Amino acid sequence: MSFIFVAHDTPEPSLYGAMAAILAAQKHLPLAHLPVSWDIARYPDACQHVIGEGQLMTSGLLWTERMNPQSAGKVMELEDLLNTYGTQDVVVPLGPMQIIQFTQIARQVRDNALDYELVTVERANQGFVFRRHGQTDEASGCWWRDRYGRWINQNMPPHTGPSLRIALVGSQSDQCSIYPATLAALGDAADALSLSLDMVYAAPQALEDHLHEVMENVDGILLPGGSAMCNVTGQICAAHYALNRNIPILGLCLGMQTMTTAIVQKMLGSTKANLAEADANAEIKTFIPLTDTPTFPVHRLGDYQMHCRPGSRLNDILGDEFTVRYNHRFHLEPELKPDLEKFGLHISGTDATGKIADGIEFTHHPFYLGVQGHPELSSLRVKPHPLLTAFLKAAGSKRS
Repeated sequence: MSFIFVAHDTPEPSLYGAMAAILAAQKHLPLAHLPVSWDIARYPDACQHVIGEGQLMTSGLLWTERMNPQSAGKVMELEDLLNTYGTQDVVVPLGPMQIIQFTQIARQVRDNALDYELVTVERANQGFVFRRHGQTDEASGCWWRDRYGRWINQNMPPHTGPSLRIALVGSQSDQCSIYPATLAALGDAADALSLSLDMVYAAPQALEDHLHEVMENVDGILLPGGSAMCNVTGQICAAHYALNRNIPILGLCLGMQTMTTAIVQKMLGSTKANLAEADANAEIKTFIPLTDTPTFPVHRLGDYQMHCRPGSRLNDILGDEFTVRYNHRFHLEPELKPDLEKFGLHISGTDATGKIADGIEFTHHPFYLGVQGHPELSSLRVKPHPLLTAFLKAAGSKRS
């Protein structure tokens, strides 16, 4: 039995484990992974991928679920990994720091009387290839990312269908190099609808001063999740823009929180409402820690059932119940709910208790919908997530 270590010396979190996932899929082997660290100051969303079992890990491990598909599994220390996979072949990705430590890793593998192979990932003219003992593995092919960041090894025919101009509120670097799931999920939905997307990467900080220039002529706006609170003001600006112009908008996790906050500001006629996480001194806190409510968890992480309100747009899209992957520590302030319902913001999705707002929609708008979870993490090229598909259909309807 052998451990196949795949070393990819790159600082991009979105690349960690990607080529290893491709190799594991080609060989029909499981993928396991060791603890890995990133420069969080430079890459705040480096570890925002969530597995269904409920653990945060490097965002690039998304590709394991998309390639096989199977869960990336929990992070394992080397000793546990050796004990778990000592009787079968397994693929193990190595990041930059692990490559530096590989001499010690190899020694521990040998000390356990186990075999290993080191495969390196190197850049080729088009993309990336595997190399063994200094020779390129031609059989495994050359792999690169398409315009939606998804891994391919052959050129795909261009779309001849209609094109939509979609604003993804985040820098292109964030969406491609750090957290690739949202862009990939948009690509899945676009392929299913035979659409070509003209992507507008709207950096949130730029929206505070250049909102109208950046958002000009967009057909739809997507507010992604993320842990960087510096993006909140820009996301709220984008939500107001969508409200004022009836532009279809979808919010994911943080995006749901900011688009709800925009409605609260509109309802109260005040910009003093904000997320507690973004402004602890806000006069009106729209989303508060889960732990402020008795019986609620500290951190909701992993797969849970969302219950959709009968008669809602969310119910039309997902049905009565739908499994959603979550990663959040804040929820909608309960005291705001009655007034928001009267104003037209319906809580169209909840947790099993009915107390946590998991989905919202504004009834005075053609498509103003947000979910507290991460549907982008459950999207596949062959099976796009229905929320992303519904969003693009709404954007297309606006244009027609």
